Amino acid sequence: MKNLKKVLKKNKFILLVYEFFFQRPVLNVFGRRNSKSILFAYSTYHFKSSDYSAHSNYQESIVIARVFDAMGYNVDVVNNNKETSLDFSKYSMVFGEGLPVYQAIISGYKDKVVYYATGSHPWHCSNGSLGRLIDFVRRYNRVPINSLRLQDYRWGVAASCAARVICIGNQQTKQTFTTTGVINIDLINPTFHQGEQSYRRDLKNIATSRKTALWFGSYGLLHKGLDLAVEALRRRPDWTLHVCGYTDAESYMIEAMDVPQNVHIHSFLDVNSSFFADLSSSCLYVLLPSCSEGIATSVITAMGRGGMIPVVTQEAGVDLGDYGVEINGLASDDICRALEQCDTLEDKQLLEMGQKAYLYANQNYSLDAFKARMERLLRKSLEVVE
Repeated sequence: MKNLKKVLKKNKFILLVYEFFFQRPVLNVFGRRNSKSILFAYSTYHFKSSDYSAHSNYQESIVIARVFDAMGYNVDVVNNNKETSLDFSKYSMVFGEGLPVYQAIISGYKDKVVYYATGSHPWHCSNGSLGRLIDFVRRYNRVPINSLRLQDYRWGVAASCAARVICIGNQQTKQTFTTTGVINIDLINPTFHQGEQSYRRDLKNIATSRKTALWFGSYGLLHKGLDLAVEALRRRPDWTLHVCGYTDAESYMIEAMDVPQNVHIHSFLDVNSSFFADLSSSCLYVLLPSCSEGIATSVITAMGRGGMIPVVTQEAGVDLGDYGVEINGLASDDICRALEQCDTLEDKQLLEMGQKAYLYANQNYSLDAFKARMERLLRKSLEVVE
């Protein structure tokens, strides 16, 4: 089925049909007759699909639109990856990311623009990916472009020139914006698909899972450091790593690495599946040596649904407190040192760390918390741009 989708997307006619149905603007989402309107540049697909659970950004974008609606605005939605022909002058605010936001800025509507950043600054993100690519090419003599996260330079122009920025991330993420000239920026936490389960680990589980980790991401395997994780596990045959992501689509990179037997490659993972429940029981850690994130939702999900202990780089954007282990660099040696640190922790301490990670994620990354914070930030922004 996945290969069929790839073939169909290469067909220009079928691609045009797809774009017609799924990339057209969604005008006046809630059918209101308000006197004021907002342009939301993000994803129209989120407003055309009734059941989209692949990423938490779906529920977040719905909440944002509903907040604007509750404030008395009509909401028009366009995709962030295509220019729009809509008239910016009729909007009280242009909110979102990507090409329509860039258009609004260069068309003279900068003071109306609030950039919604779902990760680090686009230029920082691209530079991080390119650095990882150079490293990979030197080691494997292959160029896995499809495993990067490169963004159009215009996204970065929009981010740096907007009147305000609302950014998913922590202080590490914020710094990637302030160093590129952004002055007015507020942070917000993302969400994850919370389950109904409770923290279920005990000392017996810790003893059997303490040398097993989950690499959990979406597309951009190189950007998110899968190669570094594989290299580290090659040197640590006593550890086991399960890999879940868009691995089928990025097989070129995986084939170059000669994956060792203690690394198990799976495909994209549904967090509501019994397979994820099984992995949550067998994997004590979530491992993500990413070079650039906002706050890695995959890590938060593993914490909040599986009680996994985060072992991540600073660039992953997760504040580790006393429940995680930091990878101090973007090299396999750095991951090995983090694993060695994990080896020194007693079972009882690991049990406590997992419980703290579980509670922290569920208390700080809920949809209700996101809605309350976003409403405050949007009211604050509207006072400035209107």
